[in-house]
Amino acid sequence: MKESKPASPLKLIVPILITVGVTATATFFMQQLIMERVNSNQKMVSELESSANRNAFTPSTGARMFTPEEIGEIAADYLIKHPQKLVEAGNALENAKATASLERLIPYAPALFDTTETPNIGPDNADVAVIEFFDYQCHFCMRVSPVVDTVLDQNKDVKLFFKEFPIFAGTNPVSAMGAATGLYIFHKYGADGYRKYHNNVMTSAYAFYTSKREFNLAEFDAVVKKSGFDVALTDKDKTRFENVISANMQLGDSLGVSGTPGFIIINMKKPTAETTSFIPGALDIGALQAAIQKARG
Repeated sequence: MKESKPASPLKLIVPILITVGVTATATFFMQQLIMERVNSNQKMVSELESSANRNAFTPSTGARMFTPEEIGEIAADYLIKHPQKLVEAGNALENAKATASLERLIPYAPALFDTTETPNIGPDNADVAVIEFFDYQCHFCMRVSPVVDTVLDQNKDVKLFFKEFPIFAGTNPVSAMGAATGLYIFHKYGADGYRKYHNNVMTSAYAFYTSKREFNLAEFDAVVKKSGFDVALTDKDKTRFENVISANMQLGDSLGVSGTPGFIIINMKKPTAETTSFIPGALDIGALQAAIQKARG
């Protein structure tokens, strides 16, 4: 049987580059490496000559342009000897993509920091904002509610914004009514009243969820009354709160919030992509605390 010819280092490394998705990044990295070697001492020159099996540098004439084949051979040789560089290049590319994604959040800071219509808790001069998009019928939101409340108590320089985001309104009346009632209570009873309402509804809804019982409008109304709130929505209130919720849904869509909960942790005084975090889904105390620390800068 005819023996197969061993694949060249270049043929072996190209599929790896394509798989990781960093061909452009690795090529740029290698071009920089080559130029550094070209301007280095004779030992580095010898390494390049050996790697490419041809003259890569002519001392009498200085640096010359490398062909794509030469660059590929040198790159393959280097990455075979230093595979960790490929991982570093991949990580750098992913970090660049993440930063670019967060950059698009920054122009929405004024809408995220709204205090006129958005229920909020914490000092007006807070350093960090935690914005949560949530639904009262989302069991992940129910589960994460105590986490958010605990972290708020532990960080006095944090302001928490509650963006009513009733994605289950089409199938569950409590989703929409909970959002509208929360906005009403915030405007009538203030931040402390809203916090009490929010925590009581989330706790009760989660108890029904874990016991596989339906948390319907009658149960919801009972929790509101037991919490000491008198709610009487007028037609004007309904129109106002429908507009707020509609604006929240549009904002969430623009930001890429596709489910609940969705968290944005951002510096309030100097928002930048580097200090901003976007965390979809439920999180624990450690993750939220880490994002807050990052946002402080």
